[in-house]
Amino acid sequence: MHPVRQPVLAAGLTALATAATLGLAPGAAVAAPAASPSISVNWYGTTDGRAHTATVRGRFDCGAERGLAYIEVHLDQRRGSVTGFGFGVIGACTDERTAGTWTATIPADQGRFRPGPATVIARLVIEPNSLTETTEPVRLRPRCAHP
Repeated sequence: MHPVRQPVLAAGLTALATAATLGLAPGAAVAAPAASPSISVNWYGTTDGRAHTATVRGRFDCGAERGLAYIEVHLDQRRGSVTGFGFGVIGACTDERTAGTWTATIPADQGRFRPGPATVIARLVIEPNSLTETTEPVRLRPRCAHP
């Protein structure tokens, strides 16, 4: 191995440090914008005709937000003839828990939810001031009774 002269080594390290500072070096970290919270709804939910309820599920991601978190869910079936509102409790968005799944059981305001298409409006609320919303179609299936 050839000996390296100190001035050459110092100049090389200075150039590398400058390039890394400018984000030009391979593998240099570039500050990304803070991730935004997100929420999604699974394609299928279930109905319980005897209980007049429907259950929907999905996933959430807190992004860079931290605080008390919950899901608000509005379910609409047959163009507003059957509606309901419910909550999914997810606890808090913390450094240790930034994403996960949620479940909400929604009672029908009047009538009953039946198997078939419906529309879900799901809101991820992270206190004190973060709100993320999605509107997605869902297909409700009858809930199977467990023996």
